[in-house]
Amino acid sequence: MTRRPVVYHIISAGRRQVSAASELVTRGGRVAVELDPEIVKSKGVFVEIDPGRLRKLDEEGWVFGYPELVDRRGVRQRRHDGPPSRMRGRRTTDRESGAISRSLR
Repeated sequence: MTRRPVVYHIISAGRRQVSAASELVTRGGRVAVELDPEIVKSKGVFVEIDPGRLRKLDEEGWVFGYPELVDRRGVRQRRHDGPPSRMRGRRTTDRESGAISRSLR
């Protein structure tokens, strides 16, 4: 049996985040982790990680830590790119047209 390097990291499991130990896989200069099938409910799920962020946790180089969240869903997109848009609502339109002030007189 050959020993494979292990990476300790944080992963999303449903609505919570859990710590996990995954096997480190290298192919063609790319580095990835094979996620624990019990957490992701599927076998053979690989997520590419940034090798520059791996931290050695032992002297022999078999155990690593990864400081960022490993997410199998890919890159999350930001929902808001800037401040909310200022659309003219009904009250603003009514004030500008003077409809409210005329009806109250």
